[in-house]
Amino acid sequence: MRSIHLAMPLFVVSACTSRESTDGPEGPRLIRLVASDLRFAAPDTIRAGLTRLRLVNDGRVWHEALITRLPNGATVETYLAGARAGDAFPVSAVDVGGPGQIAAGDSSEVVLDLTPGRYAIVCWSDNHVKEGMIVPLVVSATEAVSAAALPTAVAEVKLEEYRFTHTAPFRNGPQVVHVKNVGQRPHNLQLYRLDQGKTLRDFGAWFATRQGAPPAVPVGGISTMAPNTEGWMHLDLEPGRYFIACGTLEDGKIHAQLGMIEEFAVP
Repeated sequence: MRSIHLAMPLFVVSACTSRESTDGPEGPRLIRLVASDLRFAAPDTIRAGLTRLRLVNDGRVWHEALITRLPNGATVETYLAGARAGDAFPVSAVDVGGPGQIAAGDSSEVVLDLTPGRYAIVCWSDNHVKEGMIVPLVVSATEAVSAAALPTAVAEVKLEEYRFTHTAPFRNGPQVVHVKNVGQRPHNLQLYRLDQGKTLRDFGAWFATRQGAPPAVPVGGISTMAPNTEGWMHLDLEPGRYFIACGTLEDGKIHAQLGMIEEFAVP
């Protein structure tokens, strides 16, 4: 369990496609990942370098797209076996981030600097990986993309034990936020938008029982990152009340339960 992954009903798998493109001569190229229920559509191989990853949720439940680097000798199959055996970090793969959890019909986008190697794209939302929601990804050294400009961020959030530190608050509208894990443990940053009139306390009460409709919906963020890893979140926030949380599992608890959670307003 990598973030506050919420149980939602599953429906029929839908068809989807993926593609690679660029946003312009100076920006990172765009890789489109499409999630349907328990399936990913994604390229098998991409070029190393600064990469804009956009997850589109074409299913009917919540999904994320964690990018994790497989060590020598590990495969998607051995990772899957470890996940099914209850290992929260199978085969000692190194998590490098990825588009955070989103609701059906929504999208989530991050920028990562990917180095050559063998990776997997994984959905840990509601333990979907255990149902086979994982695909391999090769980041090619021989086809490295030319250098692209780093995203221009309006703020930075540092992930520590067990707190978030900000250079500026989240704001209304489109924005890029730099996220860096400066802690000694893996962390993630997931955003949820609270329903009108609901609070973090309401969410906590719902999370304890999972009864009825959740009082918040996920609106993106960045999936689990190993220490000394960084990425950039593309967000587009409406006015309202939100919270951010780290759902990395440690000793039977997620980091949000250890205090790594914040409620805030976007005016």
